[in-house]
Amino acid sequence: MYFLSGVREEKSYGDGVRQQLGRILGVPVHEDQNPDGTRPDGVITVASGTTRIPYVFIELKREMGEGGCDSTSQVSLSMRRSWIHETRKALREQCCCPTFLVAAGGAWLIVMGSVFTDKFIVQRLTDARWMALSSTEERNRTYYNARVFIALRECLEELQTFYKNLESPPLLPDKPHPRFFPHITSFPTGDAHHTTTHFQYLKSLEDDPACVTYLAEITGHGQGDTTPPATEGGDKVVVKFVASYGVEVHKFLAERGWAPVLRYYGPLQKTGLSNDFPEPARCVLPGLHLPSPMDIVVMDYIYSQSPPENALRQIENVLATLHAEGYVFGDLRQPNILFDTGGVKFIDFNWSGQYDKKICDEDLADGQRKQNIIMNMGRVQVGDRHYAYYPESMSTIEDMWAPGMKPLTPIRPKHDKDMLEKLRKKGITVVPSNRKRRKIVDKETLLLAAR
Repeated sequence: MYFLSGVREEKSYGDGVRQQLGRILGVPVHEDQNPDGTRPDGVITVASGTTRIPYVFIELKREMGEGGCDSTSQVSLSMRRSWIHETRKALREQCCCPTFLVAAGGAWLIVMGSVFTDKFIVQRLTDARWMALSSTEERNRTYYNARVFIALRECLEELQTFYKNLESPPLLPDKPHPRFFPHITSFPTGDAHHTTTHFQYLKSLEDDPACVTYLAEITGHGQGDTTPPATEGGDKVVVKFVASYGVEVHKFLAERGWAPVLRYYGPLQKTGLSNDFPEPARCVLPGLHLPSPMDIVVMDYIYSQSPPENALRQIENVLATLHAEGYVFGDLRQPNILFDTGGVKFIDFNWSGQYDKKICDEDLADGQRKQNIIMNMGRVQVGDRHYAYYPESMSTIEDMWAPGMKPLTPIRPKHDKDMLEKLRKKGITVVPSNRKRRKIVDKETLLLAAR
């Protein structure tokens, strides 16, 4: 921070930043040339046999935007040039090429991470951190900046070990390469989480490039860190990664046969099971509160069937039960509603949670609204946690949502009911035994149409 507080020429700035980063991170930072002849401002490499693998790229500017360039874009492109070169082909086939990126502009510094699946993915791991001294009270900022560097240093040590011990992953016939999926392939089970259940990914369950939901197959169970021999033909499960999840709502419906069996919900921090077993899953409900670390959700895979004649009535029954218990579902669209031999199954609980029962929806008549308020005032709200809110990043596609469903607004029972009405008007597509498509609608809808 002392170094970056002064203004320096480009060469002295670059030399100084490389020297300071090397001292803090405990590894030498070099100026090196990419295989295609381009040259990043800094690179950190690790030896694996006779090969030197770059696992940190650095781009430096004396000021943000100097020369009309964004250092974050520049370092991302520099990393890409290095990894796509023909000389890196063997490494690309062995792993997802995890790499750290450091971009600096003057006293601002950003840490990013990248991996290679079917494309390069770059994600910012920190915001732009001010690394210079600008007042006499810098203790808090110095502390948080130090935490960033300590975390980066520890991650680099793990990444060094990863590349030094790099081996080709076991590839199974007709199975995708593991680099296309997350590295987590097990979750704790049993009453005390003493058993590990292992699985292998089969495919993504969404077409979106940002997909975080996968179909997987259970391959075996082991005690502690023991990994059993992989087997095929195990139970199919859905594995998804979430920042928030209505786990209480999922469990509530699963107990009544209206949702898939929830096999595991918990944090990602602890993936091993040595002597330090994962803590119980935290209940994190959507709402206006600080985000939690990513969690993993593992549930049974539903072999869906065509909806029955009373499909809409089943959905209505589930919603009535949810709302009576103080819960809302939030995202009642047809992709989130499946049917199997046991009836309806709700499957996406990212937005689900509690609603404030002291507030009544505006569409109720005055007398009914007052009656509901009196009834709910004396009833204990389920739990004492945050109420469910719509996320800031919800889709803005026209006519996708019911009126009142907007980013960062409370999720209300009325919204669930209005989304059900949208389903009722559109109809739920059915494929009966004769394979001719038709739609399920209620008698009320037919009467309205007849008028």
